[in-house]
Amino acid sequence: MLIWLVAAVFAAGGIYAEFSSLKIELTTVHERLDKKILVIENLEGRIYVIEKHLEYEKGYNDSQRKGSR
Repeated sequence: MLIWLVAAVFAAGGIYAEFSSLKIELTTVHERLDKKILVIENLEGRIYVIEKHLEYEKGYNDSQRKGSR
């Protein structure tokens, strides 16, 4: 009976340690994902500005060509 109790406590401690380890790992993964999301949002903003600038230049060049005719 005592062996069963000791084995149960040991197993519960092992399970608790495993869940604690998984919680820390999940927190780390979540933080890394948040950083990557911020980088992606920043890059999307930069791409949008570049595309807007390219469309402006395209319109400007088209108007210059039409004006020189």
